[in-house]
Amino acid sequence: MTGAGLSAVTEQDLLALVAALDRGDVRAPMNETCLRANGFGHLVDALRPYLGLGREGIHAVVDVVLAERRHRKAPRLTLVWTGDDPGVSHSRHTRVVLPELFARAREHVLIAGYAIDHGAELFASLHRGMADHAVTADLFVDVGQLAERLRQAAKGAGQSWPLVSAPLEAAKGNVERGRAVVELFYRLMWPFGDPRPVVYFDPRTAEKQSPVSLHAKCVVIDHEYTLITSANFTDRGQTRNLEAGVAIEDRGFAASLERQWLNLVDAGVVVR
Repeated sequence: MTGAGLSAVTEQDLLALVAALDRGDVRAPMNETCLRANGFGHLVDALRPYLGLGREGIHAVVDVVLAERRHRKAPRLTLVWTGDDPGVSHSRHTRVVLPELFARAREHVLIAGYAIDHGAELFASLHRGMADHAVTADLFVDVGQLAERLRQAAKGAGQSWPLVSAPLEAAKGNVERGRAVVELFYRLMWPFGDPRPVVYFDPRTAEKQSPVSLHAKCVVIDHEYTLITSANFTDRGQTRNLEAGVAIEDRGFAASLERQWLNLVDAGVVVR
């Protein structure tokens, strides 16, 4: 995943760092080892340019960032809607907002979704950004649900699912099964070739009749623009169901949401 300096660090993390500096928990020499030993390993990349400033210098830099956060503009919120919309509306349609978000990306895209279909249409603008602007993308998926959608995609393309899914049936263990499903995703739902998104999954969702689902539906663009929605990344969710969501323009919120997913990666709850 790519970073965006201190702008991508949550306010909670900055306040925790200041408190640790004030208590004297984080002492010289200010380096990567010191940060990791005090529970701030996830801030190493963001703080690396400032480590040479020492304890007082880093404290001053973080104070400036926190002061800027307190005076920044309020988050911009937009209602995002799928389905019938009678009367005077103040919403924007999901099927319009999602490709617009993908198209505006110039750095990084994070996507988490439960159900996905029609990948060639859904991800076309994302792939263009990756190809034209070197945008990187991370995709978090539910293995069981994705496998079912891939079965439907293979059937729709006139392919034999027993033949296509042979690697899944031969897989031993949740991680191997999950990776087999991801390879089929690249084959059936990402027809563009390289560059491709990095896909993460919770191995528990690869179990048959798993009690765990990755049910979140959200997108973060360039560490600043966020969409959180009830709508799956499916034709029904994007065009026909009744679904509600919110588009949020705010770096602090985007950074907090990205950190939630990064925490899962760092802890090994989800695997690549």
